Amino acid sequence: MGKKFEEEEIEANLLPVMNIMLLLIPALLLAMEIARMAAIAVSPPKFAATADQKQDEKQEKPLNLKVFIMEDGYRVSASGQQAGAEAGKSADSNSPTIALAKPGTPLDDYDRYDYASLGSEARKYKDLFPHETVVTISAENSIPMQVLINTMDAMRGLDCKMMGAMTAGEEVPPECMFWQAIVEAGAG
Repeated sequence: MGKKFEEEEIEANLLPVMNIMLLLIPALLLAMEIARMAAIAVSPPKFAATADQKQDEKQEKPLNLKVFIMEDGYRVSASGQQAGAEAGKSADSNSPTIALAKPGTPLDDYDRYDYASLGSEARKYKDLFPHETVVTISAENSIPMQVLINTMDAMRGLDCKMMGAMTAGEEVPPECMFWQAIVEAGAG
């Protein structure tokens, strides 16, 4: 009548899968090492102060440094002035636009902004407020992402190397200025 179907035991060949895994594991470990070195530390906005922060605010007013990236340049503002600091050194919310962009250049030209002038302005604030490390950065909707990254680099300090401080617990180098960037939506 009909042939009987006999079940045969099939042996799985795992050698090709093991070979792929043997190559994939070192590749993933290498990718993790590269990704860690290319990371940018960005903090979310803070909504409420803790009890420790409220006590610190009574002792010394925070800088509240803000950088607004606009098509025609930067606007830097800060509040809170240390006692004895010169009045002209701390900007208010109506501070003028600084580090103007080169006129007539397209927005995708990332070198149109004067990052060196922004870095020197950051150095002035850092000299007045040596313990501050936080800067809030916001940009108009038309500003390219690379300009935001270059602005964070300028505020951090172009010579700043944070790897030792972040991984080995070393002191933050003095050339690092405002290395904790908080990115907010929209420039005001």
